Amino acid sequence: MSKLNSLHPGLRGLIAGVALAAMAQGAPFGVATANGDFKVDNTLVRGSATLREGTLVEAASVEALVKLANGARFVVREGGRARVYSDRVVLEQGRGDLAAGSYRVEAKGMTFAPGEPGSRASFAIRDAAAVQVAATFGRIQARNLAGMLISNIDSGSALEFEPQAQGGAALPSSFFGCVLKKDGKFVIYDQTTRMIVELRSSVGVEFAGHVGNRVQANGTSRAAANGAQTLDVSTVSPVETGGCSTVAEAIGADPMTAARPETKAAKPAPTKQAKAPKADKPAPAPKVSPAPKSPGSGMSAGTKIAIVALVGGGGAVAAVAATSGKGDSRSR
Repeated sequence: MSKLNSLHPGLRGLIAGVALAAMAQGAPFGVATANGDFKVDNTLVRGSATLREGTLVEAASVEALVKLANGARFVVREGGRARVYSDRVVLEQGRGDLAAGSYRVEAKGMTFAPGEPGSRASFAIRDAAAVQVAATFGRIQARNLAGMLISNIDSGSALEFEPQAQGGAALPSSFFGCVLKKDGKFVIYDQTTRMIVELRSSVGVEFAGHVGNRVQANGTSRAAANGAQTLDVSTVSPVETGGCSTVAEAIGADPMTAARPETKAAKPAPTKQAKAPKADKPAPAPKVSPAPKSPGSGMSAGTKIAIVALVGGGGAVAAVAATSGKGDSRSR
């Protein structure tokens, strides 16, 4: 009889349960370190601790550095809480920074991942519903639960995300930007999310007359084959005429039709005209409306997205740090 079989049945069950739990967690894949005390799986530790699948890391008065064997680095800031896995980290509370590696960050049901090698970003859980993301280098891509791309965040910019609806094949969207043709298809380049979205319409909305102009397009988004979005447009509202040539060049859109050159009319023969009576007052100059600005917010596949104003000299990092848990500094 083995030593295990000689033990009390209750003790054998306890040992088997611990062994199964250890197997479920898997082999260690990294460590968490801090210059002081922090919590790992609700246990106070000092200095460092081994990481396994689903380890909960809580930083109270000092920040904790999560270091993975594959080179990924994530910093849990003071007051932050994150659950760590070998392929992702789930930020549950407070702030954190993606410092290195191709590591996914999940928060509020969304996934944020580097859009190019070496990308870095800061994250902040603003409240029960919203998360702010500031790209400090490269580009970060945001996706919803279905894996649909809902926004790009480029270096030096910060956005706030507030999911409204995550389920369903068709989700409400509202985009502002230039309508162009790319690869023979009508698209809009949204100024807030910096995405190229294909435009379609099941209710007969026409797009040809809007090419080269800025519009507000509303409708429902569906996932395209490449994980991007296709917008089924219900309404489109003109906002500004022209001003899209630079955008078209930047995204590789199809060349826009050049405007016809003006032809000079023949100079009429001079005719003698009677003097017009002197007006009491000069006619008022026509009012010129300023060019419209981006609204700074919108809806992308059921998620409200707003530009976060950058503050102070700290750039995007300062924007996230300053607005988490404080007053609203979003650009509207």
